[in-house]
Amino acid sequence: MRTLFFIILITKFNIMCAQINTNKDYLVISFEESKKYDIRNMKDHEYSDYNGSTSLFIDENTLFVFPNIDRGSCLIISKDKYDEMFANNSFPVLPENNTPYFLYKDLMNKEGFTKENMINILKDIGLHYNEDTFYTDAEKLSKSLSEDNKKKLIVPALYFIGEDLKNLCPNANWSFNKRWYFNPFNEPFLFYEDHFFSFYYLNVLLERKLLEEKKMTFKSIYKKVEKYYLKEKWKWD
Repeated sequence: MRTLFFIILITKFNIMCAQINTNKDYLVISFEESKKYDIRNMKDHEYSDYNGSTSLFIDENTLFVFPNIDRGSCLIISKDKYDEMFANNSFPVLPENNTPYFLYKDLMNKEGFTKENMINILKDIGLHYNEDTFYTDAEKLSKSLSEDNKKKLIVPALYFIGEDLKNLCPNANWSFNKRWYFNPFNEPFLFYEDHFFSFYYLNVLLERKLLEEKKMTFKSIYKKVEKYYLKEKWKWD
């Protein structure tokens, strides 16, 4: 059953990748472009409980829609099209929304963010997990992966490097932060609740390596986060 669930999830991933940015029923504008609109003088239309977005009237047939996240892209859309979108939560997947955590959103919780599921993701991109050689194996594989598969690699890399960091800080646990894009999802990060210490630096470095192609290795990423943790650790020892 778990294997079937994972196959369905991978299929959904590939379909979503193909669908992104193919819809021309609305205009996407950047946060900077949105400043041209005088939203203070616009009347409210709807507030979405699904994603916290707000829609305002530009005129009786056109809406300005902005997400519940700082500096996010906005939509200019017809009222009829938006009402349809609002009714079935079919909001667009914009590039900023298109993260590894969104694409695997069904796993971004305590029940789904498990070693077994991370191993399955690695298998899907051609890597058989070996605890002793994971950093070396992942490094070699990452050099030949497509952009989509690099996104897939971020999730298990976050999990396995994070689990190694837990050896330094056994009281840290995985936490899940809601990200309020037009299609909301949970972003996992390692967190030491007793002292409000976040290992979120790990998320940032993995994205820099695999999405922005910054020159760093998985081993050096671990070392950077380890160094940051040890630098701060004296505060509660």
